[in-house]
Amino acid sequence: MSLEKIKTVTLADVSINNKGEYGIGASAVDYSDELYTYLRITDINDDGTLNKNDLKSVDDVDAKNYLLNENDVVFARTGNSTGKAYYYDKMDGELVYAGFLIKFSLDPSKINPKFMKYYVLSKDYKGWVNSMCTGSTRPNINAKMYGNMELILPPREQQDFLVNILGEIDNKIEINKRINKNLE
Repeated sequence: MSLEKIKTVTLADVSINNKGEYGIGASAVDYSDELYTYLRITDINDDGTLNKNDLKSVDDVDAKNYLLNENDVVFARTGNSTGKAYYYDKMDGELVYAGFLIKFSLDPSKINPKFMKYYVLSKDYKGWVNSMCTGSTRPNINAKMYGNMELILPPREQQDFLVNILGEIDNKIEINKRINKNLE
């Protein structure tokens, strides 16, 4: 791979609307199969997966306007969880994202969207979050700041290669978790 093919882009550059969108400002209610599942900051594990232990629902007429779709990634924008991210997985069901999250819809013609799933687990990303939050009593990164976040983007073939390898590792981890749960 040639270093000439590596480029620097912003998150907004590789997003469909070139910007982030804030979630719905509704209160969580007890979980119900009749309502949408509500994705809150507390429902995102440190590894970017969905914490299914204490899911809540949202009961708001506008909830359908905040459904996550394929290639969406959300970022926590405030508090001690600033920077926590979740890449939407349709296996997690229909999710409505809460107001303390910012959604970016990634353009698959500009980036392998799953590349972002792994990028937000990287040392580079965590360093960027820390640099944006220093000196603040209550950490906060807004949609514009996230949109301006620079990514070092390798060529698409390299992105695909990395995503395939890391995806296989994720699959093995998930299988091991299921085996362990069955053994318990």
